Amino acid sequence: MVATKDFILQAIEDSKPVFLNQGFQKAKVVDILTSTKISKAKFFRYFGGMRGIMELTIYHELSQCYRLIALKIQHTKNREELLGNIIAMRKKLVAGNPILKQYFATKDFFSTRLEPLKKAIKQNEGDLLQGFLEKYFFSEPDITYFKYCITKDS
Repeated sequence: MVATKDFILQAIEDSKPVFLNQGFQKAKVVDILTSTKISKAKFFRYFGGMRGIMELTIYHELSQCYRLIALKIQHTKNREELLGNIIAMRKKLVAGNPILKQYFATKDFFSTRLEPLKKAIKQNEGDLLQGFLEKYFFSEPDITYFKYCITKDS
């Protein structure tokens, strides 16, 4: 029996080609079911629908980006250098990640049915960023400013 975490990660990986080929707005449940090879009932039980798999896929990719940033900056001591490096690395990693690149390039054109997805992704990235910055002992005003700098262009 496959562990739930492994099942979800595999479903995320298997759904990426659908999102890349069709876009987030045009992807259909049937395409995800075909790509992931899971039943409709199991899909809805684990993901709740298209928005669930989309949110998990984007969140997974954002988490990977922040893990890479953390590895690259772990020895940076200068705060100003750190701030600049995080912003630059995030921009580079998003541009180099096909899923994130597509999401951030097209999200402003999403229909209103995907507004909850955009709100959830913004919150998810805010939470990732909050934890990330707290680790480096930034003050609350630093964190607020940083979140603004990073998400204003996304």
